[in-house]
Amino acid sequence: MSVDVLDANEKQSFLTWRRSLARLEENENLVLTPFEKNLDIWRQLWRVLERSDLIVMVVDARNPLFYRCPDLEIYAQELDKHKKTLLLVNKADLLPYSVREKWAQYFRLHEILFVFWSAKAASAALLGKTSSDPQSSIQESDDPDTKVYGRDELLARLQSEAEQIAKRRRNAGSSDVSSTDANSQGGSVSESSASNNVVVGFVGYPNVGKSSTINALVGQKRTGVTSTPGKTKHFQTLIISEELTLCDCPGLVFPSFTSSRYEMIASGVLPIDRMTEHRQAVQVVANRVPRQVIEDVYKIKLPKPKPYEPQSRPPLAAELLRSYCASRGYVASSGLPDETRAARQMLKDYIDGKLQHYQLPPGMTDDEEDNVGTSSDTSDVENTPADKNNNAPNLENVLDDLNSFDMANGLTSKKGTAKKPRAPHKLHKKPQRNKNRTWRVGNDNDDGMPVVRVFQKHVNAGSLKTV
Repeated sequence: MSVDVLDANEKQSFLTWRRSLARLEENENLVLTPFEKNLDIWRQLWRVLERSDLIVMVVDARNPLFYRCPDLEIYAQELDKHKKTLLLVNKADLLPYSVREKWAQYFRLHEILFVFWSAKAASAALLGKTSSDPQSSIQESDDPDTKVYGRDELLARLQSEAEQIAKRRRNAGSSDVSSTDANSQGGSVSESSASNNVVVGFVGYPNVGKSSTINALVGQKRTGVTSTPGKTKHFQTLIISEELTLCDCPGLVFPSFTSSRYEMIASGVLPIDRMTEHRQAVQVVANRVPRQVIEDVYKIKLPKPKPYEPQSRPPLAAELLRSYCASRGYVASSGLPDETRAARQMLKDYIDGKLQHYQLPPGMTDDEEDNVGTSSDTSDVENTPADKNNNAPNLENVLDDLNSFDMANGLTSKKGTAKKPRAPHKLHKKPQRNKNRTWRVGNDNDDGMPVVRVFQKHVNAGSLKTV
C-alpha cells in the first residue's frame, strides 16, 4: 500500500482502539492509567516489532510483573508466529540470590523466556571498575537461570535466540516453495543470504534501562541516557556485527487498569519533577520499603504507631517527610518543612536503589522478610502494655490524640487538646470609650432642655475651674 493509505489506516485503527478503551472505562467503571496518546510514538513501536526477529522486553528486576506487558507478546505473535519475546530482567544486582531463585522458578513455571542482567554492572566492567554499590549482590552461579549475565554472554544468547527464530522462519518458507521452480530457488537463496543478519529489538516502559543496556552491549555511548523518562524519541538501529543488529525503541506506557499514577511515579515511569501530589507517591515508597531500612539509610527515627493502631503498619507519608526534613534542614520559604524537595529526593533514591526493596512472585513469601517482620512486631508489642486492665487509662490518651488530629497534616506531635487561638482582629483591640452614661440626668421638668451636672476640679491652690 502507499504511504498515504498506510498513514490513514494507522490513524483510523488508533482512533478505534482509543474509543474502545474509553468505552470500556466508562461502562465498567474502571480507572485507566495515563498512557502514551501520541500516535508517532506508537508507530516507532510498530516499526521495531515488524523488523525484529527477537523482541527483548526490558523490565526492572525489583518488580518485573509491573513492567511486563503480556498483550505486547500476543501482538508480536500476531505479526509473525515465529517471533519470540525475551524478558530481560535488568538491575538484577539489586536482588538477593534467594529472590532471584524464586523469580527464576516463577518464570520457568509460566514458560517465560528470561535472562538476569545488570546494565550498570556491565558498564562498570567495561571501564575496569567494580560496583561501588554496597547493596548490589551479584553472586556467581553455575545455573544459567539464576546467574547475572555479562556483556559477552548476553550478546551470544541474543544472537543464538535470534538465529534460531530466523532459521525456523526460513525452514517454514522453504517448505512452502516448490523445489522445481528456478525463480523460487533464486528467491530463497537471496532470502537466506539476506536473513543472515538478525535484528534484536528492545522495548519496554520508560526508564527501565533500554538505552543503558544497548550502550553496554555496544561498548560505547551511542544513545542518550538520563533518569528522566522519555529521553529516546525515535528508534535507533545499531550494528554490532555482520550477524547481529540491535534496535532501540522509545519507552511506552501501556494501558493498564491495575496501577495508579502515583505508583507509576514511584516506579520511574512518569517524571518525578512533574508530580503535583507528592505525599501519595511517597506513601507508595513507605508501603514497600521496611521501616527499619528507611531509618538505617537516612539515619532518622520515625515515630512509632499509637497504642490503638496496628504496630506493624507502615509509616505515614507525613511522618516520613517531616522526619526527613528535620534531619536535613529542609525548610520552605513559608517556614514549613519543604516536603516537595524531600519527596523528590526520596523518590530518586527509591528508583536508583538506595532504598532497597523488591517484590516477590505471587504466592511466594520471603523467609528472611518474615523473620524480620515477626521480630520487629514482637518488640513493638512488648513495649506496649499487654494487660487488658490497663486499657481504660489509655482511653484519655486516645481522646487526646483524636482531638489533636489534623486532617491535612496527620497526627500532631503535641499531646492533649490545644487552646483555641484568638481571632487575629481581636489581638490588637482598640480602647473603646466608656459607655457609662450615669452622669446624664433626665429632664424632670419636661421642657426639652437637658440637665447637665457641674464638676469642680482643683487646679491650683485657691482657684477653681468650672466645667
